[in-house]
Amino acid sequence: MDPVRRWLRELGGRHGRKTLLALAAILVLGFSLRAYRVVEPLPTPGDDAHAYYALAKSLYTEGSFGGPTFEDSSDWSPGAPLLYAASFYATAGAREGTARIVELLLGLATIVVVYLLGRRISCRPAGLLAAFAVAVYPPFIHSVGALYSEPPAMLTLPAAVLAFLWASDGLGNGSSRGWRGVRGVEDKPWPARSAPLTARQDPRAERLERPQQNLARWLLPGFLFGLTALIRPEYLLVGVAFAILALIRTGRARGWKPGLAGAALLVLALLLPIVPWAVRNQVVLDRTVPISTGGGKALYVGTFLPADGEYQRVKALLLQRYRHRTLPPHSEALEKVDPTPLFNRVANRYPDLPRDSALGKIGKQNFSHYFGEDPIGYTAMTVRKAWRMWSAGIGDAMESGAGRVVQVLIVALALAGLGVLAWRRWWWELVAMATPLALVTAVGTISLAAPRRNEVLMTLGFPLAATALSRGTAALLSRAQWSSKQAFSPPS
Repeated sequence: MDPVRRWLRELGGRHGRKTLLALAAILVLGFSLRAYRVVEPLPTPGDDAHAYYALAKSLYTEGSFGGPTFEDSSDWSPGAPLLYAASFYATAGAREGTARIVELLLGLATIVVVYLLGRRISCRPAGLLAAFAVAVYPPFIHSVGALYSEPPAMLTLPAAVLAFLWASDGLGNGSSRGWRGVRGVEDKPWPARSAPLTARQDPRAERLERPQQNLARWLLPGFLFGLTALIRPEYLLVGVAFAILALIRTGRARGWKPGLAGAALLVLALLLPIVPWAVRNQVVLDRTVPISTGGGKALYVGTFLPADGEYQRVKALLLQRYRHRTLPPHSEALEKVDPTPLFNRVANRYPDLPRDSALGKIGKQNFSHYFGEDPIGYTAMTVRKAWRMWSAGIGDAMESGAGRVVQVLIVALALAGLGVLAWRRWWWELVAMATPLALVTAVGTISLAAPRRNEVLMTLGFPLAATALSRGTAALLSRAQWSSKQAFSPPS
């Protein structure tokens, strides 16, 4: 019991008893909201949710990824089905409710990780505010009502970024031109800066006083980025970008040979979860596919200018073209239509190519045709895709007019949070938070840019928005305190 008590005392010292009590209350709130969705799932969860459940069930019942009746199972990323299938094995039954309970538990872990990330880049109140936002954000709760791939990635992405910053701290004072003049802000954003803080007050002070030198730290963020890519393949590009950042970070601190070693360790850990699946794909598909083959379909949809690059509109147009049925996009009737035969018809234009390769080739032709014919219109579509990606969230709450206003406000605050990090000259925190946001947004504008694309990234957006709010509150309180002192100070 002594080690447990000592750990609890140290935990209270690092975070503060009040902070831990507030975080516990937020976890209870997050649990309650998600538990409702476990009991009351979505009535029409959508094509992806049905596919992920079918894949997970097939892994449990048949030991195969999709089985012989599942067309183009390689189009789907394996991370979420593998996790849900593991829960089926653990509970001896393929039940959707079991997988939704896993999503609930992942959501609770995400609340804690986002708190830690918010505290890391700003302060305890910012961490609590970010954790509260994760607990109540409607799309996060909505996703628990279906089996999507986002809930696992919502945990691994912020954990990977947090681990990257932790590994960066292990380099000591050799980066970012040292701590002095770069950090130096307090854990509590109000009142404004006055006296220097102790290690207990400022979580960054601990790293200042106890610099570590351990390149093996890069293994943790690498492994977490690898898991994230296995769940959402577009994050493989993000993992590669962070390997380059690790090279630069370590190279500036200790020289380029250690920098190359640190980057190599991150890449090694990144590949650890991916290589077994890539080997499986080589055997099953008889070609090199690192994670999944869905990129061709996404490129075809994203470059289809007549449907404005939107999946539901593309599906409706293909249904009209091949089956002469007219259904409005986002309608319940269209949700029930199996899209696979429709995209198979498109891919049949090149019968000698695998389906995904054929769709990818047609997507490239779409780009050449539509951009060459109407570059202004295609550019405008790209801008609209980015706006659609960030101006709403999945679910009725965030797709409503009021929900869109709230979503845009959160995104604006997140951008302001990046500005705060730049103003404070916390360059590596800025780069670590901005890199996934920029790269995944770019991928979305090239291919699919549905609101679901932003869901994982919002786990970074909330700590940034909380950073902007905490800094703004600190500035206002500081100004009020200064005005009060001026008002009551005797004239000279």
